Amino acid sequence: MRSTTREDGAETTERRTVVEQVLYGEADPRLRATWRVLFSLAVFVGLVVLGETILSATEVPPVITELKLPYLAAVAGAVVVAVRLGDRSASGVGFGVNVAWLRDLAAGVGMGVIFQCAVTVIWAGTGGLTVTDTMVRGVSTGPSSLVLVASVSLFGVLVTAVWEEFVFRSLLIRNAAEGLAARSVPRTGALGGAIVLSALAFGLPHAFGVAAEYTNPAFGALQAVISVSYFVAAYAATGSLALPIGIHFASNAWAILVVGRVSSPYPKLFAVERTVAGTIDTLLILLPGVLLIALVLWWARLTGRTGMSVNDTYRRIVESS
Repeated sequence: MRSTTREDGAETTERRTVVEQVLYGEADPRLRATWRVLFSLAVFVGLVVLGETILSATEVPPVITELKLPYLAAVAGAVVVAVRLGDRSASGVGFGVNVAWLRDLAAGVGMGVIFQCAVTVIWAGTGGLTVTDTMVRGVSTGPSSLVLVASVSLFGVLVTAVWEEFVFRSLLIRNAAEGLAARSVPRTGALGGAIVLSALAFGLPHAFGVAAEYTNPAFGALQAVISVSYFVAAYAATGSLALPIGIHFASNAWAILVVGRVSSPYPKLFAVERTVAGTIDTLLILLPGVLLIALVLWWARLTGRTGMSVNDTYRRIVESS
């Protein structure tokens, strides 16, 4: 570490060693942003692997597996590491749970439902959504089983929304923006670069993963771009994870329990087959995304987050402690 001594009444500052500069930079007492991200991710991945290994070895019932408990433990551990290494509070990494946070979470759930309603109506209206069955029980065998399976599914969806928003929004965007700014990149470039990094890390697996399974990789890529846009908008407008978590949770829950795939084992109101007929159908899916971003900005203004400049956004995301 850098230390200060006095010689003949004058202060002299000892330069950090090469290793210290690699880890901490020139003057910051905290680890560089890059290391904070890598160490937090290492803890997250390590705990997920450990948890999944334990569940596999103990052969727990599928209902326990669906709770996503390894991911819940992993995100808790990663948050603790991010707080300690970043010298922040839980609020500084997006989890300042209070009345306002819970209000944002509820608003996000409402926005996610509105968004998915719009998507479903447009998709059905263009012939891209075919209902093959209704009130499907899935793997449930009775009323009590149905409630249990649906509740477990919702809990698992919530855990997924929490860990993905923490990793891809809070951890990556905040630290990448701070790290780039520390290297004399202007705030506009720092925020832009951080958002691009987050978009690639989140969007690519989704573009060629679950989203593409419904239709095709091209549509999956478009859907990934749209989802990144409104999740980032929700995080940037509020500086909190509550709103994007609410949107994420409601969107995924709708796609599983309301209009779920025929092959899905979960109970659902409508079992559907999804296709994208052409360019017009694809472009129409953009409209709900625009609506959702408009709702996010309206909510931010309604709750007093009126500053949307680069400096305002940077302060909300990076400088909040």
